Amino acid sequence: MLDLWGSFSTDLGVDLGTDHTRICLRDEGIVLDEPTAAAVDLRQGKILALGREARQMLGRTPEGIQVVRPLQNGVIADFDLTRRMLKGFLRQALGKRPLFRPRLVLSVPCGVNSVERRAVLDAAMEAGAGEAYLLEAPLAAALGAGIPVRETKSCLVVDMGAGATEAAVLTQGKIAVSRLLRQGGRSLDEALVQYSRKKYNLLIGSLQAEQVKIEIGTVRDTVPPAYMDLRGRDLITGLPRSVTIDQNQLQEALWEPVHRMVDCVRNLLEQLPDLLARDVAERGIVLTGGGALLRNFDWLLERETGLRVWVAENALTCGVKGIGIAAGNMNLFRKGPRPRRNV
Repeated sequence: MLDLWGSFSTDLGVDLGTDHTRICLRDEGIVLDEPTAAAVDLRQGKILALGREARQMLGRTPEGIQVVRPLQNGVIADFDLTRRMLKGFLRQALGKRPLFRPRLVLSVPCGVNSVERRAVLDAAMEAGAGEAYLLEAPLAAALGAGIPVRETKSCLVVDMGAGATEAAVLTQGKIAVSRLLRQGGRSLDEALVQYSRKKYNLLIGSLQAEQVKIEIGTVRDTVPPAYMDLRGRDLITGLPRSVTIDQNQLQEALWEPVHRMVDCVRNLLEQLPDLLARDVAERGIVLTGGGALLRNFDWLLERETGLRVWVAENALTCGVKGIGIAAGNMNLFRKGPRPRRNV
């Protein structure tokens, strides 16, 4: 039987992340990289802006308009908004190219339940996909990092996203053992917001916390430390105020969520069967995702596990590149479960 989708459809890899949505078009690479956010008119329910434009409005919206992040901790929290947002992103990525509905491969955290997986598939189909398939995020990240996942010898990948941290041992192209922590980069941002509130009585926003984390965030004592200003509202006087924070204070602020991530990896290592443990001891740990870029996290994890740890090249985009590789090999999916399909 002639496969019309395979012959004429456009194949896309979609990294539907808590913080960013990235779309990879087969043979063209990444064609969309936008914040996972939408500005919504609360009275009419209309989407006023998507992606970067919506994110710039965060904390600056007039009454009646709200900036919503429809994914939380790696899964869909607002289905209808996710569907409409994804539809808009697909339109941006594809332009006027497709005559047929596109085939999508979407990443999901490895530990989510069947309801959460179904929500991603349903959102993709209602956004306009012809077929939709799911791929576990650590496997996608490993593919994008160039790790030979089909080898018998196993490897350990820790994918550190904005909403979730996933540790997974891969062997023969599949996940053998995994652990999911529903906390990621956003937990670090929130920790800094709370630190500023408790230590300085200063209320700052999540975007500023993220910027400080990116520019001077570290998990190791630094001499001399870098400094950066925090600007916000004084909780006592109600007036605008700024304070200066250094890297070592930031390390204190991030200590608790960072060590929860380390514990996630340690818990997985403690449960490994002998042969998998031997492979991981030999090959070490690969870090992917935006959280892997936190200064000295690789050093901390190496100290806490005793294993060699390194950050994948282009760690931030490993996930979407891996999904793009999968989208270019749809025949691999056809050997597995039947896809969701629009007719």
